[in-house]
Amino acid sequence: MTDHESRDEGINRAWVFLGGCLAAVGGLFVAAIVSDTLASLEGSQEREEEAQLALPEGETRGS
Repeated sequence: MTDHESRDEGINRAWVFLGGCLAAVGGLFVAAIVSDTLASLEGSQEREEEAQLALPEGETRGS
């Protein structure tokens, strides 16, 4: 193996490492966006359920 070939192998390893780091950072952003979206969907569903359970104005539970 010549010096040139070993240097290319090291450069390829560096690109693989940098690509992996970039993919990990991208994955973190995607996870944050998905978790925020799911949290907002759950919150809107809870508000809808509370609105359905609320009594209309002027009515009471008693007779």
